[in-house]
Amino acid sequence: MFEIGNTLREARLRRGLDILDCEAETKIRAKYLRAMEEEQFDLMPSPTYVRGFLRTYADFLDLDGRLVLDEYESRFGSYRLSADAAQRPGRPPGDGGPRRSASEAPRVAPRRPRRRRRTEVQLLWLAIGGVMTVALLIWLGVGETGDPSSLPVGGAALGGSTSAPVVTEPDTAATEAPVATKKTSIVLEGTGTYGCYVEVRGKNAKGRLVVQRILAPGDSVEFKVLNGIWVRATNPAELKVTIAGKPASLDSSTGGTWLITTTGVESAG
Repeated sequence: MFEIGNTLREARLRRGLDILDCEAETKIRAKYLRAMEEEQFDLMPSPTYVRGFLRTYADFLDLDGRLVLDEYESRFGSYRLSADAAQRPGRPPGDGGPRRSASEAPRVAPRRPRRRRRTEVQLLWLAIGGVMTVALLIWLGVGETGDPSSLPVGGAALGGSTSAPVVTEPDTAATEAPVATKKTSIVLEGTGTYGCYVEVRGKNAKGRLVVQRILAPGDSVEFKVLNGIWVRATNPAELKVTIAGKPASLDSSTGGTWLITTTGVESAG
């Protein structure tokens, strides 16, 4: 058993990414990404969205999405299924109490809102069909060919109300697959006699702290980033930097901080 939230957060920090970076790449809203990292799944729309978002986010962070989903199901799946079953209308109580007779059973009112919504959708399609029919007749030369702005809109084509009901579509942009983006490997390795103390942050000096440690000779850390990382080193002469498999040098004469991007090293001092 492992903690889903901590696993996602640590994987993101290892790559020098913040929540906004992940939102832009996965198309999942930042508040849902934070909810997954804090395991506040009740803040998300539904269990279906939770499963889809967890799989997408885990795959984006190079984690085993199937393993993350199995851990979620083992910890939260049975609870949500029982909660959904308890909320379904018409189910008998589970406490073994006496059953009501047919005359004592409460009457369930018909679901009129659903019928009303279905009727509104049908009227909307009829209005759209009327507008298209009138436009087609005018294009064929039947009727008046005056100012196009005089064409009837919405329900006016049927002689009814001019306002049509608004049909709200679900937010499907958040469930789209993440855009494939090539990430670059940056490796910091301690060399020489003493190695080097490094402090690594995302993007700039005010970014989130990712690594703060001493890299002894032979020790190394790897980052897979989209843009780059900010690095402070106290003994850069004994720090080896490799970008996409190619060595890069740190110019210690410009200061003790650098911005290592996917294309090279820049002084940040």
